[in-house]
Amino acid sequence: MKIELFEREIPEFSNEMMTLTQVFATFKSGEEVQMARYNLKNQPEMFQLYPQVLQMMAKEDALPLTLVDGEITIIGDYPSVEDLTEITGLSFQNIACEEGCQDCSCHQ
Repeated sequence: MKIELFEREIPEFSNEMMTLTQVFATFKSGEEVQMARYNLKNQPEMFQLYPQVLQMMAKEDALPLTLVDGEITIIGDYPSVEDLTEITGLSFQNIACEEGCQDCSCHQ
């Protein structure tokens, strides 16, 4: 399974974005699940490879856009950890946790 996220620009820092960034980094070259993230400013050539992305970009507020195995699944919003869990069947709830953390969803 391949999950690809197309975004206009690098989003503002937040706990949700930090977790999403860590999830995508963890599964960048995964065996069962591969994840890639493309930024229009830094990787415009990647957008050109996907006609369905270009078609959606003609519409207002289409980015960010998430593809799963080439199919559009989320338009105009970033996938949440819950979205990624539903799509893949994997749990991503504690991926950003470090022992003794207080700012993530596990509250350990």
